Amino acid sequence: MNSKRFTFGLVVFSLFVQFGFAQPAPQPAEQSPSPAEQAAPPAEQAAPPAEQAAPPAEQAAPPAEQIDDGDKSDPLKEQIIYVPYENLPQVFEKPARGVFLPYEQFQKLWDSARKSRSPEIDQGPPLRSLITSIESAAEVRGDVMEVHAQLAIQLLGEGWHEIPLRLADAAISSAKIGEENARIVFRPGQGYFLLLEYKDGQADKRTLDLTYAKTYAKSPGLNQVGFQAPQASINRWKITIKDEGVKVNVRPLVAATETRDGAEMDNGDTPTPQLTTETVLIAFFGLTPQVQIDWTPKSEGASGLAALATVQTRQNVIIGEGSQRTQATLTYSITRSELKELKIRIPAGQKIAGVFDANVRRWDVTLVENAQIVNVELFEPATMTQNINLELERFDLEVGMQNDAVDVVIPEIEALGVSRQQGLVMVRTEGDLRADVTTRTGLLQVDNQEAGNQQGAWDFVYRYAAPPYELILKIEKVQPRVSAEEFVNIQVLEDQVRVDVMTLFNVERAGIFQVEYKIPEGYTVREVHGVQAADYQPVIIENHHLVENAPGVYRVNFSRKAFGLVGLHLGLERRHNDENLVTPTGVRTEYTFELARVVPASVDHVRGRLLILAPEGLRLTPKDTAGGQSVAVNEIQAEHVVPLSILQNARPAQGFRYAEEIFAPVFDVERRKPHVEVGQLIVADVDQGEVNFKVGLHYNIRYSGLKTFRLDVPSAIADLIGNDSSDFISQRVIEPNPVDLKEGYLAWELTSNRELLGPVTINLSWNQTLQALDLNATDSVVVGKLLPQSVNRSWGQLAIKKAENLDVAPVKDSTEGLRAIDPQHDLKLDGDTNDTTLAMEFHGDQWALELEVNRYEQEDVEKTAVEMGYVRVQLSKGDNAAVHAVFRMRSVDQRISLRMPTDTQLTNDPLRINGASVGLEINPSEERSYFIPLTTQSQGETFVVELVYNVSSGSSKITLPVFQNVKAVNQIFVAAEIPTDRLLLSYSGDWDDHLEGSWLEQLQSLLLTGQDHYFNAQQVVDEVTAGVNVDAIYPGYQKRTLYFSTINPQESPLTLKLAEQFQVNMVLFAGLILLGVIGLFLSLRMQFALLLLVIGASLGVAMISPVLTSSLELSGVIFGIAMMTAVWVLQDISKPFVGVSRKLVGSSKKSSQQSAELSTATENVEKTEEGKGIDDDNAEPIALTGSADVAAETEQDSVQEASIANGDQEDSLSHNANTDQSSEELELDSGGDQDDDSNTADETEEPKE
Repeated sequence: MNSKRFTFGLVVFSLFVQFGFAQPAPQPAEQSPSPAEQAAPPAEQAAPPAEQAAPPAEQAAPPAEQIDDGDKSDPLKEQIIYVPYENLPQVFEKPARGVFLPYEQFQKLWDSARKSRSPEIDQGPPLRSLITSIESAAEVRGDVMEVHAQLAIQLLGEGWHEIPLRLADAAISSAKIGEENARIVFRPGQGYFLLLEYKDGQADKRTLDLTYAKTYAKSPGLNQVGFQAPQASINRWKITIKDEGVKVNVRPLVAATETRDGAEMDNGDTPTPQLTTETVLIAFFGLTPQVQIDWTPKSEGASGLAALATVQTRQNVIIGEGSQRTQATLTYSITRSELKELKIRIPAGQKIAGVFDANVRRWDVTLVENAQIVNVELFEPATMTQNINLELERFDLEVGMQNDAVDVVIPEIEALGVSRQQGLVMVRTEGDLRADVTTRTGLLQVDNQEAGNQQGAWDFVYRYAAPPYELILKIEKVQPRVSAEEFVNIQVLEDQVRVDVMTLFNVERAGIFQVEYKIPEGYTVREVHGVQAADYQPVIIENHHLVENAPGVYRVNFSRKAFGLVGLHLGLERRHNDENLVTPTGVRTEYTFELARVVPASVDHVRGRLLILAPEGLRLTPKDTAGGQSVAVNEIQAEHVVPLSILQNARPAQGFRYAEEIFAPVFDVERRKPHVEVGQLIVADVDQGEVNFKVGLHYNIRYSGLKTFRLDVPSAIADLIGNDSSDFISQRVIEPNPVDLKEGYLAWELTSNRELLGPVTINLSWNQTLQALDLNATDSVVVGKLLPQSVNRSWGQLAIKKAENLDVAPVKDSTEGLRAIDPQHDLKLDGDTNDTTLAMEFHGDQWALELEVNRYEQEDVEKTAVEMGYVRVQLSKGDNAAVHAVFRMRSVDQRISLRMPTDTQLTNDPLRINGASVGLEINPSEERSYFIPLTTQSQGETFVVELVYNVSSGSSKITLPVFQNVKAVNQIFVAAEIPTDRLLLSYSGDWDDHLEGSWLEQLQSLLLTGQDHYFNAQQVVDEVTAGVNVDAIYPGYQKRTLYFSTINPQESPLTLKLAEQFQVNMVLFAGLILLGVIGLFLSLRMQFALLLLVIGASLGVAMISPVLTSSLELSGVIFGIAMMTAVWVLQDISKPFVGVSRKLVGSSKKSSQQSAELSTATENVEKTEEGKGIDDDNAEPIALTGSADVAAETEQDSVQEASIANGDQEDSLSHNANTDQSSEELELDSGGDQDDDSNTADETEEPKE
C-alpha cells in the first residue's frame, strides 16, 4: 500500500514539474544550475516527515541570482520546493512552517521584487589613465627652444583613452610610442591629446617620446619662453643654454640646480675637468599649468662701437671737528661692449684713501687743473656690472679748533666716459657741529627714508640727475648751554671754616670738558670728585689746578665729555686762630663767608642754596646778607639730594637762596658760655648690717668745655666717699672754704686733665653701717645729700634696693622735696637699678630722706606650681578610657615626683615636655610612682607637660595623676568624651560641671543676662598649652563631651553615672503613654490638673537634678506632652457629638419597632374579624382603639428615651476616676438598659393588645 502511494506521488510530482505548475522563472543562458537543483534528493527521499518537509518562509526563498563575476548570488532567485503528499493537511495547518500560494501570484511577487531592487554598480578606479612622470630636456637652437620629453603613461581601464598633452602654444615635431607613431589629435583651445587603446592582456604602461618646440621672445638683455607642458607629479626638466655663465630663471621655482655639465651631474658621475661652454640647469616643477624660462644672453658687443655704461652713485660725507670723510660707491651698468678701464674725476684738495673692489687690479691718480683723475685698471673686462668704492679724506678744516664757523665744499665725484650718472649725496655732522646750506646747485633734497638709513640718520640727503652739482655747507661749532644748581655748606668751627660745594650741571646741545670756579682768597682746595645724586651722574675728573694769570680761578678738567645731567663736588677749607672762638671771652668776631661758585661767564644760568652750620657752642648773628634770601633751615635740608658731611656735631644755623648776584654774607661769631646740667642717681642697697650707696653724677656740658667741677659733700661722710670714676678725674678740698658753703659740708673740686664737653659721668660710692638687726628689729639711716655747685640745673633720682628679709620704707614726714616714681619705668638715669623696690625723684637741693629698716623671718615657698591643666578622657563602651593630660607648670626642682592612678597603662610615648618626648623615670620605692626629669628646662621658666596613658577598667571613675609634694595646683579641667548612645544621669566628687544646664537654667540665663551659657574649650586649651604645639588635645566632634573643673583635685575622683540613651527614652515614653491613658478616663477638669502636675514635676526635676535634665532630649519630651494633650482635647471635644449620634440611632430603631408592631396588630385584628365574624361596624372602633394605644405607647417610649439619654450624660460627667471600665463600655451598657426598658414596655402592652 505504501509503495503504491509513493509511486503515485512521484508521478504527480513529475507532472507538476513537466507542465509548469511549479516551474522556475526563466534564467539567462549562461547561468549555472542553482544549488537547490544540484542538491535535489532522489525520489526515495522526497517524502520526509511533515515537520522537516515544510521549511519556513526564509528557507523557501530562492537562492540569489549570480552576477557576471560569479562571486555573488541573487537573493531573490526562484527555488524549487518539494511538497509532501503525505500528511499534507498537518503541514499546511502549521503557520510557522511556511507559506504556499499559486504560481501566478508568486510570479507577480517575484517580478515586483526584482524591479524594486537597485542593481549594484561596479565602481572602478577614479582615473582610467594618468601620466606618472615626465623627463624633459630643453635646448636653445637658433631662435627656438626645442624640448625632448619622455612621458611614462599608465592605463587603468580597458577601451580607448584620451590623454591630454596640452601644448596649445607649441608645435609638436615628433611623437612615438616605441617604433610606432602615436595617435595625436588637436582640439582648439584645449591643445593636443594622445589616443590609446587598452585591451585585456596587453601591457598597461606605455612610454611616449615627444618632441616639441616654440620660438622664444627676445628683448634687450633678456630672452624668455613659456610652455603649456604636459602635467605630471614627477616633472623633471634639464635646460641647456649654449653660453657659459648665463643667468637662467625658471618659474615656478620649486627646485633648481645649476651645474656646468648637466648630463654628468645628472647621472651622479664625477665630471671630467674641461672648459665649460654652456649653462645647464636642472629643475623640478611638479603639477604646474605653465613653465616659464628666461635667461640673459651673453653680450656679444657691437663691432666698431664703444661700451655703453651708466653709473649710479651713493656718496656719504661725514664732517667732524677738523676732518671730512667721504665714502662713495659707484655702480656701473655696462651694455653693448666691455670696459677694461674706468676713470673718475675728484676735486683737488681731497686725499684719496683707497679704491676698492675685487676686480680692481691697480689704480693711480693724474693731476689736472683743479681736479684729480683716478685711473682704475680691472682684472677682467666688465661686461654687465662693476662696483667701485672710493674713500676720500680731508683734515684741513679749522672748525671747532681755531674758528667757530667755516664753509665746507662737498666733493663732486664724476665718472668719466659714461653716458649717464645719477645718485645720492648724504651729509652728516659729528660731535658738537651744526651745518647750514649756503650754496646748492643741481641737487634735489629728498626724505631720509629714501636713503635707506643704512648707516644711521643723515642731516642732509640730496639726489642729482646728472653732474655737475655743487653743495657748500657752513659748519659751525655748537656752543653748550649749561645751567648749574649749587648746594653750598659752610661749616664754621673753632679753628677753621670748611666749605663744601656740590654743583649739579645740566649740559645741553653740546658737551663740555672743563669747568671753572671762583675760589675765595685764603681758601685751599681739599678735594674734587664727581658726585651722583638722583638722576645726575658723576663726572670723571682728569686733573684740577689754579689758572695762571687768573687769580682765584680754579679749573677742573674732565677725562670725558660731560653731557646731560652731571654732578661735581668741590671741598675747600681755611684755617684760623681766633681766641674768641676757642674760649668764651664774650667778644664777637666778624666773619665774611665768600662762596666758591662757578664762573658766571661759563654757564647760562646758575642758582644756589647756602646752608651755614656751626657747633652748638658758637652763636652766629647775621649782619649783611645782601644778594641772598633767608629761608628756613629745614626747607634747605629737604632740598639736599645727598646727605651732609657734618664735623664736630655742627648744626644748621642759617639758610639762604641766591642766584647770579654776588652773595657774601657777613656774620658775627661768638663763643657761648658753658651750660651745665647735672642729674644724680643715688642707689641705696640696704643689706644685713650696712647700706651701700652708689651715686652717679651725670653732667651734660653744652656750648663750652670745662675742666673743673665743684661738689659740696656732707662732712660726716666725706671721708667715706670713694671716687669710682676714671683716672683723669681727681678731687681735692677747696681751701679756704667758699663763702656760699653750707654748714656741715665740705667743698670738693673735681678736676680733669682735659676739657670736658657733652655728657660726663662721675661715680662716687660709700658704705654706712647698720646696727645688728634681730628678728623683728628696726633701725634707720639718713641718705647723704650731695650738692653740685655752679650748675644751671640740678635734679636726681633715688633707687632703694634691699635684701629679701628686710623691709625698707621712708620715715614718716622725712620725704621733703621728694616725689615717688615707678621703679620699673620712671628711672631714666643710667645705673645699676635692677631689683629696685622703691624710687623717688627730686629737683634742686631742697630735699632730705631718712629710711627705716625692718627685719623679718623668711619662709619657704612652693618650688613647683601647676598653673593650669586640661585632661581629655575618651570613654569607650567597654569600660576603657584613653587619657591625654596637659599641665602648664613652673618649677625650680630638677625633677617632679608623679603618682599614676590605678589600672593605668602607659603608652609607648607617655611623657612630653614642650612638645619633645622625654623619658619617664621609675620610682622603685613606691608603686605606680615616677619622676619627671627637668634637665632641659631652665629654673623658673614655664613649661608644658603632657601625659598619655590608658585606663583598663573603671573608666567612669576618673582619677587624675597626682604630683606628689606639690600643693600649688590651680584649676584643672576635665573633658570627658562619652559615647553618643550614653547619657549622664549624675556625677559625684569635688568637681564643678560646665554643662549646658537644664532648660530652666538656660531660660533664666537668657532672660537675666541676655547671654547663652557656653563653655569655650578651645580657649581653655590655648591658655593651657601657652603656644606649645600639642597634638590630639582639642575636643573631638564624634562624641558627646562633658566638661568639669576643680582646684587641686589631688586624689579626689570624678565619678560619672551613665545610662543608655535607649533605656532612658523608653522610660520617658512609657511614662507619657501611662499619663495619656489615665487622662482619657478623666474629666476635662481632672485632665488639666494632671497636665499641671506633669509640668510641675518637670520643673522640680530641673531644679533638683539639672544634670539629668541637661542630658535629656527636651524637644522629645515637649513633643510627647503636646501629643498627649492633643489626644485629650480631641476626646473631650468629641463627647457631645457621640451622644447626639447615639440618640439619633436609638430614635430610628424605636420608629422601626413601632411600625413593625402596628403592622402586626393590624394583621391580628383582621384575623379576629374573620374568625369571629364580627361586623364592619364593630371593627372600626377596635382599629381606632388599637391605633390610639399604639400612639400612646410611642409617646411614652419617647419620654423614656429622653430620660435615659439625660441620665447617660449625667453619668459621664460625674464618673469616678478610679473606675476600671472605659467610657465606651458605659455607653454600651446604657444602650443595653435602654433596649431592656423598651422590651419591658412591649411586654406590658401585649395584654392590652
